[in-house]
Amino acid sequence: MIGKLRGLIDKIFDDKCLIDVNGVFYVVFISHKTAQSLRNQDKQSPLLLVIETIVKEDAIELYGFVNENEKMWFLELMKVQGVGAKMAQKILSAMTIEELAKALSVADTKSFNNISGIGPKLASRLTTELKDSAKKLGILVDIEINYDNQSGESVSSEPVTQDAISALENLGYKKHDCLRVVNHIFRKNQQTTLENLITQSLRELSKSKH
Repeated sequence: MIGKLRGLIDKIFDDKCLIDVNGVFYVVFISHKTAQSLRNQDKQSPLLLVIETIVKEDAIELYGFVNENEKMWFLELMKVQGVGAKMAQKILSAMTIEELAKALSVADTKSFNNISGIGPKLASRLTTELKDSAKKLGILVDIEINYDNQSGESVSSEPVTQDAISALENLGYKKHDCLRVVNHIFRKNQQTTLENLITQSLRELSKSKH
């Protein structure tokens, strides 16, 4: 099994590259983001790629990464049924590690809408099965309260907004509804008190039920 490759870049494509390792040319599949990174490197200087070797009945494929972190997420994604090596690379091509960690942690299935081959069911499996992956892999991103699942906009991390969301959740409202409403109200009046924020949010949430 090949764990790493050090050599010179011969050619770079959107989804793969050709690396010259002492006269042996290896085809290595890479994400679009890795391809962009390699294009910025000096072709006359050796590069090092972390490799995951995928053995199939009819082929042996090499997948390359700029660091161990990208490889760990690649392997994590493939734990989900329906996500093979090519799909995992496609996801890593479309999203940064931070964006992926954020989307999974807040169950933001919409972040996967523009990735070919990922429908609602697969997006749901990804966010359900990998919701704790960021914590497990040691990715520290401020996402618990600060990411609006509906609009993709950030929610203030002020204690008043966090307390309001927590209070509304305790009353039985869904988190994404709480995020949406609190974000909207607080943006209009950032001097509001916790009591007023909760009261106005309850009023908006009750309207949406009718």
